[in-house]
Amino acid sequence: MPLKHMRIVALISLLTLALTSLPARATDTRYLDRMAFESEIKSIAVITRVQRMGAGAEGTFLRVTFKTDYALTSFTPDTFVGGCNTMENAWQKRSPGTVYFNPKQGQKVFVTVSSNDGAITSLTPLTPLLDAVVRTEPWRLTYNQGRVEILPRDD
Repeated sequence: MPLKHMRIVALISLLTLALTSLPARATDTRYLDRMAFESEIKSIAVITRVQRMGAGAEGTFLRVTFKTDYALTSFTPDTFVGGCNTMENAWQKRSPGTVYFNPKQGQKVFVTVSSNDGAITSLTPLTPLLDAVVRTEPWRLTYNQGRVEILPRDD
């Protein structure tokens, strides 16, 4: 098979895998929250590349590359990739139960990804407080509709 065809097959396979593994279609937000909690990759990272893979009526699929700054899990490589949907056109209509993300190149975030080349399960812009909690008190993190939140202390 020619290299060009192999690349097309690989791209289609990647898109199919990412789309079928996207938890964003779940109608039960507790399922989405559990997927973020159980993600293999949990990291403070910088978005190094955002690739637009294709647009449809319910959003645009993006392939996002991250560079790890601080990893919470041993499964987190130095660089990793995740897929997500975003809304970028007025003609696109939000699908109920779908979580949309808006990643920007150069942005520093706390991100969870099901596995390398899998679905982005949460994406939260990094704040100084979130950075400190991730590094020193990660048990205070909880997930809610595609974002990480910080639980109060039990003082």
